[in-house]
Amino acid sequence: MSPSTSLRVALALSSAAGLAAAAPPPPDEGALGPFVVTGTEAAERVTRLAVLPSLSPELSDVVVRSVVRRDLELSGMFQLLKDDQAPAGDYGFEAPVDVAAWRQLGAEVIVKVGARAAPGAAGHVEVSGLCYFLETGAEPVYQKRLTVPEVEVRVTAHRITDALLGAITGRPGGFASRMTFSARWGRHFRVMTMDADGHGLTPVTSPTATSIAPVWGPGGALYYAESKDYAPFQLMRLGSPPVRLALGAPGSVYSVSFDPTGTKLAVALSSSTGSSIWVGKSDGTELRVVSTTPLATHPEWTPSGKLAWIGGSGKSGDQRVYVDGKAVSPLGFTAAAPVFCDTEDGVRLIYSVAVGGNKQDLVMSSETGKGIQRLTQNQGSNTSPACSSDGRLLAFFSTRDAGIQNLYLMSLKRWKTQRLAVQSGESLRWAPLPPTGTAP
Repeated sequence: MSPSTSLRVALALSSAAGLAAAAPPPPDEGALGPFVVTGTEAAERVTRLAVLPSLSPELSDVVVRSVVRRDLELSGMFQLLKDDQAPAGDYGFEAPVDVAAWRQLGAEVIVKVGARAAPGAAGHVEVSGLCYFLETGAEPVYQKRLTVPEVEVRVTAHRITDALLGAITGRPGGFASRMTFSARWGRHFRVMTMDADGHGLTPVTSPTATSIAPVWGPGGALYYAESKDYAPFQLMRLGSPPVRLALGAPGSVYSVSFDPTGTKLAVALSSSTGSSIWVGKSDGTELRVVSTTPLATHPEWTPSGKLAWIGGSGKSGDQRVYVDGKAVSPLGFTAAAPVFCDTEDGVRLIYSVAVGGNKQDLVMSSETGKGIQRLTQNQGSNTSPACSSDGRLLAFFSTRDAGIQNLYLMSLKRWKTQRLAVQSGESLRWAPLPPTGTAP
C-alpha cells in the first residue's frame, strides 16, 4: 500500500471512529463577533444621485450610460433617481445640464455620461463624463472627454465610473476590473472570467480538462491548476496555447497566489502525508516550505506582503487562518478562503467559517484577527469572498436565494447586498485590469 493510500485509509478510519463517539458540543458562535446589522435608506443618510437620461440611438452611448448607471447602483453608496423622474429637456451629447431642474427633484449629485462616433476618427468613439455637486453651484466638479477605440467603450465606461467615484468620495472606484472563478461547465470544472458588473461570462480553459483555483498574476496573466485524466494538478498560465510552469517542488497543485509586487509565488502542494505551502520566485523556482501544520492550503498575501493560509490537522474545527505562521481565526470553526480588503478604514481580513446546518458564514476582522465581526447570518451558505481593489465591495457566492447558489456583492460601507449574477462557482478572485495609457 502506498503512503498516500495509507493516509486515506487512516483518515477514513479516524472519521468513522469520530462518528461512533459522542458528538462534541457545537462551538459558541459568539466567538464570531456581532452581526453587522444593516439599516434602511429611510433611516440612513444616503446621497441622492441622478444619472441623466439619453435618447441617443448610438450603441456606444447606450453602453456607456448603462454601464455607469449599473456600476453606481452596484456600489451601494447612492439612492439613484429613477429615469422616469427626469424633467423635460434636451439631453443631447452637447446639451447643457439643467442643474436647477434636478435640484428641485432633490438630486444632490448629477452625473452625465455619453458617447458618440468620434469626428474624423473611424472606428473610434468620443466619450464624455460630467459630475455636479448641487451644493457647490452650477460648475462641474469632474469633467472629461476622451477618444477611444470602439472595442474599449465598455472598459472606458468602467474607468469613467471609477473616476466619478473618486470625484464624489475622494477615493476612486474599482469597477475597471475582472473576476475569475472555477465552475462546472459541461463535464468538467473550467475557469471562468467576467467583468466586475457581471458582464461577459466566459469559460477560458480547455473543455477536456479539470481546471480550478484561478488567480491573476504578474502582468495581468491568469494562472490556474489543471488536471487531465485524473493526473496530478499542474500550474498553468493561460495563453494560446496555455503554458505549464515547472515547479521546483513535487506535489499536486491545490492553489496559488502572487505577492503584491508580483515577484513571489506561494503555492499549496499535496504530499504523501498532507499538504504544505511553498514560497519562491514568481516563475516557480527556489521554492521552500513555510507552513508548519499537517494540512495547509489556500495561500493569500496581505497588502503589506505577509502570507496567510488555511492550516490545521484535518480534525473538525482546527483548520484556521494563519498569518505569517500564527493562527488568527477562532478555534473550533473550520475556516476557508481568506482574503484581505484594503478598505478606507484599514486592511480587513475576511474569510468563511463553517457553522450549524452544514452552512458557511463570512466574518471580518483586522489583519491580525482582532475585532471580529459577522457579515452573514442565517442567509444560506456563503463562500469564496473576494474584494474590489478600492476595498468597498465584497463579492461572494451564496445560497440565500431559495438554496440556489448565486454571486452577490456586499457594500463594506453600507452593508447592502445585491445579486450580481445568476452563477455558481468557487475559488473567486477579483483584480483590477492592467493599466492603459488612457486615464479618465
